[in-house]
Amino acid sequence: MKNLKHTIMAVTAVTMVGTLSFFQVSGKTDITANLVTDNKSESITIEENLNDAEKQAIAEKSTLTTGYAKVTGSTEIKVTPSDDAQTVGTMSGAEDVEVLETTEGWYKVAVDGQTGYVKDGFITLDHKEAETAAKQYDNYKKAKVTAENGLIVRSSGSKESSSIGTLLDGEEIIIVDAQNDYIKILFGDELTEGYVINTGLVFEDQWITKNEVHTEIKEIAYRKAEEARKAEEARKAEEARKLEETRKANARLAAMGYSKSETSATASYAPSGDASKGQALVASAKKYLGVPYVWGGTSPKGFDCSGLMQYVCRQNGISLPRVAASQRNAGKYVSRANLQPGDLVFFGKGGRITHVGMYVGNGNMIHAPQTGDVVKISSINSSYRVASYAGAVRVW
Repeated sequence: MKNLKHTIMAVTAVTMVGTLSFFQVSGKTDITANLVTDNKSESITIEENLNDAEKQAIAEKSTLTTGYAKVTGSTEIKVTPSDDAQTVGTMSGAEDVEVLETTEGWYKVAVDGQTGYVKDGFITLDHKEAETAAKQYDNYKKAKVTAENGLIVRSSGSKESSSIGTLLDGEEIIIVDAQNDYIKILFGDELTEGYVINTGLVFEDQWITKNEVHTEIKEIAYRKAEEARKAEEARKAEEARKLEETRKANARLAAMGYSKSETSATASYAPSGDASKGQALVASAKKYLGVPYVWGGTSPKGFDCSGLMQYVCRQNGISLPRVAASQRNAGKYVSRANLQPGDLVFFGKGGRITHVGMYVGNGNMIHAPQTGDVVKISSINSSYRVASYAGAVRVW
């Protein structure tokens, strides 16, 4: 019959997320999309008086597939299917794209009047997938830890890298990037950067703008810098306070009858002596490392600070008074700059001697510190010990 019209319905896609599949039939491209598509079936009318070529062209046009740009930001459209080809335009994330034909690894597309080629990975028929890719340009996605035993956070995207923390089950994180088997994340109150294995996570349909995250990171960095600045100011103030306390302590010692040279940390005076005797004292004292502190203790069952000094000196044929204040006057004064192993070092508060230890070298002393502690080796250069330093004597 003349003027008979045939209605040809466009072929719609069946669900298969990820790629487009095309079949070549008799040299013609029948574009059949194996993805969920928003395309609606359309009908066209072919006049019976058209020749076969004209009918085929109309039929082919009816099967053109509308997809979406799966792009974070934008990508270039090339004049030919080659990375080196001239760029004729761009397409942005989630933008509608008409797929004209396929070639290996590339699609020929029409976008807003521009026709050219893009890599096949930049096209999808799943509108939600396209929107997700587009959203990543200005946003980070959130995820939640679902590992019962938690996830180890590493310093880089490798299981050989060091651990910098652990994420607990249910904890929320921000996804920054994916690197092979690892995901780059921001975690914790300080949005620390790290890497976790890409299992044990559930990706929530929640987003946070990159601008919001970067602003918070800057604020955290500013707060930390302020805290560091204030801590440094406090340290300097404390240092100045302790120096003033030392000055006052030296003044008190001078009032107690010690000469200026005896209270000076840089005094050059030091009595001569047999260094081996001092070493012998240290060796004896070290035998009692770990013995508990006992107030008033003078034996290996328990020592207080002066009881330990008296006992060790007695073991080496040296008579020493019982209490620290008296021991301070038992030997010859030694300046701090000229301390040798075996010298007794004293510490005071409020104009009186409160503690004694034995210098063992390298800025350390062996002593019985306090109730609940044991005989041990400690530094004489801590801020507390520097502030309370009250001189030293040599008894050997």
